[in-house]
Amino acid sequence: MRVNYRYIRPLTVLYARSMGPYVTSAPEAWQRLNRWLEQHNARRAAKMGYGIFRDNPTVTEPDLIRYDACVGLIGDLDADPEAGIGRQTLPGGAYAVHVHVGSYDEIGRIFSSLHRDLVPRRGLSVDYERPFVAIYLNDPMLTREVHRRTELCVPVIPIRMPLSGNDNVDEDAAIRIPDGSLAGFKN
Repeated sequence: MRVNYRYIRPLTVLYARSMGPYVTSAPEAWQRLNRWLEQHNARRAAKMGYGIFRDNPTVTEPDLIRYDACVGLIGDLDADPEAGIGRQTLPGGAYAVHVHVGSYDEIGRIFSSLHRDLVPRRGLSVDYERPFVAIYLNDPMLTREVHRRTELCVPVIPIRMPLSGNDNVDEDAAIRIPDGSLAGFKN
């Protein structure tokens, strides 16, 4: 699986949130957001979509899993709480990014593989303070399933590695010099 690493800038978006397992909450959130965009004649102006996977389904109760369907700001449109449309800024930062071509049904499996197998092998750790993000590069209403391109983005941070073998020295085992300090260390 090919993965690139890049910094993604924070982005302010309009979104619809749905709760429940991603297999049902994602389509529900997109239906609500698309319906609202169509009512405001803005559906075609949304060039890319962003799926925000806020919770780990292996540790979160199914009815508490949150999914946000998002689009970048369009014209003068803003949040519409009565319609269930909010406004938020997606966090930026370093991400491991894999471009998936094909069915959206594969996204969960690929995210699992990225976070469980690939990221740790690269000296990185998943940053669970930020959500996983799917950037939908094609409009699914206009693009056949086999040609749909999605950037699957896993937030990463470097694993803190000791700079030398002495970084985690046991003071009792360290060499003391006559002035009482530890050899090679500032007290």
